[in-house]
Amino acid sequence: MKKKLVAILLPILLAGCAVRTHRSNALVSTEIQQRTGHPIRPPEERVHGDVPRGVNLADGITEDEAVALALWNNAALSADLSALGLAQADLLDAGLLRNPNIQLLLPTTTKPFELFGQFAVEQFWQRPRRISAAQKQWDQVAQALLQNGLNTVRDARQAHAALLQAQVRSRIAAESADLRQQIAKITQARLRAGDVSVLDARASETDAANAIELLHRLEHDVEIARQRLRFVAGLSPGPTLRAMASSLNQSAPPSEDALREQAWSSRPDLRALEIGIAAAAERGRWERSRLLTLGALLSSKRFLNNGVLTGPGLSFDIPIFRSNAGGVARADAQVEQATRLYLAQRQRVDLEVSESRATLIQALDSLRDWRERVLPPAAAAVEGSKSALEAGDASNLFVLETTRQHVDAQLREVDQEAAVRRSWAELERSVGTKIGANQ
Repeated sequence: MKKKLVAILLPILLAGCAVRTHRSNALVSTEIQQRTGHPIRPPEERVHGDVPRGVNLADGITEDEAVALALWNNAALSADLSALGLAQADLLDAGLLRNPNIQLLLPTTTKPFELFGQFAVEQFWQRPRRISAAQKQWDQVAQALLQNGLNTVRDARQAHAALLQAQVRSRIAAESADLRQQIAKITQARLRAGDVSVLDARASETDAANAIELLHRLEHDVEIARQRLRFVAGLSPGPTLRAMASSLNQSAPPSEDALREQAWSSRPDLRALEIGIAAAAERGRWERSRLLTLGALLSSKRFLNNGVLTGPGLSFDIPIFRSNAGGVARADAQVEQATRLYLAQRQRVDLEVSESRATLIQALDSLRDWRERVLPPAAAAVEGSKSALEAGDASNLFVLETTRQHVDAQLREVDQEAAVRRSWAELERSVGTKIGANQ
């Protein structure tokens, strides 16, 4: 009988232990690198603000280098990635078998020796379902962390665009302030000569003062944007960061329908909710499997002169009252909740794609109109004023005024270029991957 019991339980034990209970953290790292072109720091390493290979801070930071720094050093992303360890622990726990229970009664006076052993057999057919649910939970966490990585990439690109914008605005504002000061000096000289009124002179002085105040404010904006980029990139205080401009993508984005379809297949947070539905369904199957409990028994007892007699047995619950009905109902409710969350997130994805695409098109149109309709006349006015000055038909003040208008137009162009860069970053984050025209 003992041999038969061992022959029955051993294959079941081996089959239950054969289920794989491990997920590699490298899966998330590989997926992020495939989508962004840059690696993330291994989860077992702590962030300490170093510079990854291929990045040189001395010659300025490009947008691509800002992304590389953020994926390597961002402390918030590193903290998020540690959640994989918790999911792996849950997966390990799901694969563990409960230990056999042994009860030993020692002989005393007239009481005979007794040994009673019990082992839960039902865990062998429940364990694969527990592991499957835990594996899907791990996959869900991994997809959510992948979305966090894409959000970090978006933040790095937008922080780089903000610093680049602040730097160029500060430089142009310095030129504008210098021009306005020159205009104010000429106006004062004309006031002394009686060519202009006091009101005109005061207006030029006020304009020059406003330009200087704007310059000081923009210089502070540069420092604020620099610190923001330093934070997103996870860099320690050190050398002054300087953003370097990369080529501006001015191509039109694909159609809204094409972007939505791409987002439905690429967005990791959407994929995480899909996996969440499957995980909830698997937990429901596990709860239903708990309706039947079965235990293998082994009992040994001394019988007077017959020695110790040992025999197998079974124990099981009679499923009359459905004691796990609450667990089954909860699992079914989680499936329904996960389904509704998926539908709600899909609507949000559609909205994000539509809004970010519309914002990008607006930024591209504004930049194109400004460059085609505003900047050329302003530049032509500067050239015309210089020619008129050489011919003696215009004053130096007129040249300075037209130059100031051209400089102000360039300041607006910088803002529109930054809007295009930020819009591209937001659109690609909304879609979940690089967009064809921008690859």
